[in-house]
This record gives sequence, C-alpha cells and structure tokens, in this order.
Amino acid sequence: MKTTTYFLTIGMIAFFAGCGSFQRVLDGDTAAERIIGLWEVKAIHHSDEVGYKVIPSGMFKMIFDDGRFMNFMSTAQGAIITVDGTYRLEGNLYMEEIVNSFNKSQEGKDNPLNIKLTHKNFMYLRWFQPVDEFGVTQNRWVEEIWQRVGIEDLEVSNVDLRQELRQLLDNEEVIKEVTK
Repeated sequence: MKTTTYFLTIGMIAFFAGCGSFQRVLDGDTAAERIIGLWEVKAIHHSDEVGYKVIPSGMFKMIFDDGRFMNFMSTAQGAIITVDGTYRLEGNLYMEEIVNSFNKSQEGKDNPLNIKLTHKNFMYLRWFQPVDEFGVTQNRWVEEIWQRVGIEDLEVSNVDLRQELRQLLDNEEVIKEVTK
C-alpha cells in the first residue's frame, strides 16, 4: 500500500510539473518565444518631435521562429516589403541584421533595437536613426509601439491598447486617435 501511495504521489507531481511546463511553452515563457508572430505598429515617437504620432493601419513586422524577420506595409497599389533580414535576441536587445531595405543605407548593417515586451500583446522598440530613407541625416531616437495581430475581438484589443497607451501618454485625444 505504501508503494502504491508513493508511486501515485510521484505520478501526480510529475503530471502537474509536466502540465506547468506545457503551459509555459504555450504562454511563450521566454522573450524569444514571445516575439514570434505578426505585429502591427500602432504609434511612433521621434526624439526630435513632441509626442507619439498615430500610424495608419497596415504597417507590419513578421518575426519567424527560424531567426528571420520581415517588415511590410499595405498600400493602395498592394503590399510591399520594406525591410527583411535575420535577427537575434540578447536580453533587452533585439538585433536586426538587414539584408534588403527600401532605405539602402541600412542594407548589410546591424540595426540594434531596445526591446520591451508587456503583457502578451505589446512590444516596444527603440532604435537610433542616423539617416532616413531619403538620405537625410536625422540623428534621432525612434520609439515604436507594436501590437500583436491575432484572432480576437477588435474592441477588446482596443481596450488593451488604450490601457497600454495611458502608461505612456497623457493626451486622451491622441489615445482615441490611435485606437480608432
């Protein structure tokens, strides 16, 4: 009887530990797992301008589990890839190694971005922009707020986005504009 109780106890511990491990994988316990997926940029702030700017919908970042990424946007003429390459994640640094870009000055270079993940649906990226896509010197920091694209209720998603934006912004009108 003691042997049966012992094995039953060990079995239950193993079962619950296994369930916990499985749940951690499903939840994307590590940042490397959590960044995989499709993201849409919601707002951008340039250090030489006041406040966040609302970004029209249709600008996306796809991060693949094989170490590749691609940014693309939807236009009236169709979708275009704006930048692609590979990436690696080192702590709070998300490093993009750019292969192709509409900003030709980026091609063949590393683009280090500070990354912060909040909840399961928001990613903040901060990076330095020496030159823009037109070759104009900028020498400014760019902050981007990205929201994960998923199958979900749009109104619930916008409530979550409003809550995230309230942590960064004081202007309720800007928050309303971003979450239209």
